[in-house]
Amino acid sequence: MSDLNENTAKRYPLNISEKQVSKPREHTGGKTDIKTGKPMMMRKIYIPSQEYRPKDVDLGVDSNGIDRNERKGYINVPDRHIFVDKKREGRLYTYLSDDRKVKINFSGEKTGRIKNGKPQYDSPEPLEMSAKDFVHLYDGIAREKNKDKTVTKNKTKEINKDKASPRSEERRVGKEC
Repeated sequence: MSDLNENTAKRYPLNISEKQVSKPREHTGGKTDIKTGKPMMMRKIYIPSQEYRPKDVDLGVDSNGIDRNERKGYINVPDRHIFVDKKREGRLYTYLSDDRKVKINFSGEKTGRIKNGKPQYDSPEPLEMSAKDFVHLYDGIAREKNKDKTVTKNKTKEINKDKASPRSEERRVGKEC
């Protein structure tokens, strides 16, 4: 017989770099930490940009016609749920439970309108997905394939720049002498 208090939800590990996580900050909604009674400290975990996500991931377009794939996205996670990976320097990890949906927030961009002397921003609607789907955004194998193509494109651009620039010709002539 199983215990009713037992958590049977599947947990998915999420391994991230320190650069993908913001510094701890107080929760803006005024939530307090149950254990300490102080304001809850939160961190943002940023999702990879479009070129570093697996190809099969499409975040879609919201009801306002804003393409979420082109925006910076993040999730909010309590600071106490993010741990330092002792085996790999510069890496952090957390666990996401499959019994809760992950809410991805997206950054707004300037609309070009000004109201009361301040620029106006659009606000893309948040996207909710399962923990399993969210962890797939960080899938290293699929991401490496996309990254290899990006590196190849950058190398091709550099080669073409060297061929086109007159300074590169001077460098080549200087090397031959």
